[in-house]
Amino acid sequence: MSQLAGIFILGVLSGWLLEWIFVRLFVPNPNRKLETALQASRKEASALQQQNRELQAALTAAKAAPSAPSVEVIAPAAPEVLETPAVVESVDAPMPVAETVVEVSTVAESALTAEQSDDDLTRLTGIGPKLAEAMKAAGICTYAQLTTMSVEDVNQALAGSNIRYNKASAENWAEQATLAAAGDWKGLKAHQAALKA
Repeated sequence: MSQLAGIFILGVLSGWLLEWIFVRLFVPNPNRKLETALQASRKEASALQQQNRELQAALTAAKAAPSAPSVEVIAPAAPEVLETPAVVESVDAPMPVAETVVEVSTVAESALTAEQSDDDLTRLTGIGPKLAEAMKAAGICTYAQLTTMSVEDVNQALAGSNIRYNKASAENWAEQATLAAAGDWKGLKAHQAALKA
């Protein structure tokens, strides 16, 4: 019986030894990859610290060295005066040109600020805050821009953002953006309700 127990213990030990050898030789060690990556990052960190020290030394040397600013003085040119003959006409009725110019300029300014301001793209179905932010980063800021873009154009613009979105809802963004750009909010709500139904 003791001989049988000894053979059993010897078998367990030899099995453990064979497993250890097999694992050591044939199974890749994930910690080894981490150790090499850690060593590489430590080398990179020390190189960056050395570069930082060199740049700081160069900066302090540049601050310490007095340098005379080089400023070129340019003489102002004398303005030329042109003489034009004075033309004076009598006007019977005053013309409302100034009022028209003021009205046109205010309309132009409001149109310009409306063009420059970003639209709230989250009002469209399928566009959440993160997707709207990614679209603005890709240069899609207004409804008018979205109306002219196809699904492929949107996919291409958002390819670098690594954000996920529903491709089926992207097919309807141009239609929704057309309604939103026109200011037809009731039509947009009706269109969105039809999409959900």
